[in-house]
Amino acid sequence: MTFKCVLFDLDNTLLQKKPTIVEKVFEFAHQYYPKLCVETIEKAYAASELWQGQQLKKENETGQRMNDEEYFRNVLSVYLSFLPANLPTELDNSEMITILSRNYGGSYTLIPNAIAVLEYLKRKDLILGIVSNNQTKIRQPLIDFGIDRYFDCIVLSEEVNLYKPDPKIMELACKKLKVPCKNSIYIGDHPFDVLCAHSANMSVAWFPPNRFFTVPKYIDVPEYTIHALTDLIGIL
Repeated sequence: MTFKCVLFDLDNTLLQKKPTIVEKVFEFAHQYYPKLCVETIEKAYAASELWQGQQLKKENETGQRMNDEEYFRNVLSVYLSFLPANLPTELDNSEMITILSRNYGGSYTLIPNAIAVLEYLKRKDLILGIVSNNQTKIRQPLIDFGIDRYFDCIVLSEEVNLYKPDPKIMELACKKLKVPCKNSIYIGDHPFDVLCAHSANMSVAWFPPNRFFTVPKYIDVPEYTIHALTDLIGIL
């Protein structure tokens, strides 16, 4: 397949929150569970992301959005299911929810080799875009890192009121870029990124955040699985 367009997700694909959710949750939980290993939190993170993908799919189908408080309490329950059963009474669920909603401060860093790969793709005369379930404020890190200039289109869910895995958000980006979905490839970290792109008749390079992420059997296998952005050079 010869691709004309490459669309990117943002979190865990081009940008990385520092500290990461896994790092922040581990730091918080470790004070209550000194024997806790980071792999446990990595597994919980993978499971929570799968729940969130399923929930967003349900919300897209029903048109009913779960309120934020209930949403993040459900995410918290996934994490708690991976922790020891004898939860300490002093464990502060509100602090955990703040972490899980990514409202714990910190900043972003670029995924390794992001600029080098974007430069390579531009030299190949590929059209580049972003499609992300994200808020408008994510534009500022793109400007700060100087990578906004690489993209011909940035589609954010908050701005268009469309949310992956709804394929309409992919179709909108391709329409803006005047490139058919079938001639485009999506680079994303989430299993439901695979579902979303395939539903829009688009190929996928899946970039899982850790080894515990899996693509459920009810979602087609991605065309490519990468473990570093530089792997795209062998594909595109």
